[in-house]
Amino acid sequence: MASARSAHSALLDTLHRLAETDGPPGREGGVRRGVLAEVKPDSLRAQVSPLGSLYLERRSMRGGCVMLAAHLDEVGLIVSHVDRYGVAWLHPAGELRAAECSSAGLRFPRGAQALLGCASTSSQAEEPPRLLADFGAMFPAPTVRTGSMGVFATPWQVERGLVRGKALDSRVGVALALNAARRTRKAAHSLVLALTTLGQVGQRAARAAAAELAPDWILTLGVLALKDRREPEATLAHSGKGPAIVVRAPRFVADARLTDTLVETAARARLPHQVVVTSVNPTGAEELQAAQGGIPTATVLVPATGVGTPLQSVDTRDLEAALELIVRVVERPLLPRR
Repeated sequence: MASARSAHSALLDTLHRLAETDGPPGREGGVRRGVLAEVKPDSLRAQVSPLGSLYLERRSMRGGCVMLAAHLDEVGLIVSHVDRYGVAWLHPAGELRAAECSSAGLRFPRGAQALLGCASTSSQAEEPPRLLADFGAMFPAPTVRTGSMGVFATPWQVERGLVRGKALDSRVGVALALNAARRTRKAAHSLVLALTTLGQVGQRAARAAAAELAPDWILTLGVLALKDRREPEATLAHSGKGPAIVVRAPRFVADARLTDTLVETAARARLPHQVVVTSVNPTGAEELQAAQGGIPTATVLVPATGVGTPLQSVDTRDLEAALELIVRVVERPLLPRR
């Protein structure tokens, strides 16, 4: 019991440190350094790819390789220009639910802080609002310039079993991968963590990682955005009922053998889990699956609310169950080749 509490605390501590670190697309260096600070030099060999992705490898002479994949970057807001009134006009780098982001705090490099505003562009409701950053009197226009990129400044908090903060849609997967690697040092096969860049704006880095590292199978980690609108019950996931094992998404069909292994492992260990068909594509899964002529791929996702907004949240019970499931699956013998 004490060991389980310790593992749970370590996971939350890792997630806290990573979520508080800023890393929008193309500027993930701070997160990369934060990840390396979590890794013991003698446990995983680190390599940085040409696209800035971080690969952490533990090779075994017995053959076979499992990849845990997650993306490093969070939604960013890039300055397109600053007008004469000191207002910075923004474009999102990543999926953003702009209507739910008005008045959110933003943080830019060199200490600049602002409030996010939305300006309607036309009378047509379907037109996305224009985004702007108001720095007020404290930070005049020269503190940011075209190309500067900000992130949400939402503080981290854990309350009543819920983790709330920014960037959870990416950092949950990274924290799960790191903590799973710590607990599977005796696995017979090789393990590689592919922590990729540019996940908010495309999956080129994920595909490059799979092609370069050539694993036998891949488990993608992250969050599943919970929908607010009504959908058929079979397509819904619920917070607090365990991680989601996605069997199908619009551009992704999980490997059946890996999915069966995940479900069987969770059932044997009496871990809460949900088998899900979703309208949301798991980040990077389709690109990883298509690399090198095809690599068996499955997903373990933590249900999350507020994805695409300044305030995201996940249930700590789902985090804990996801980590236990990943550890148990990684420790199993590799599935034989087809």
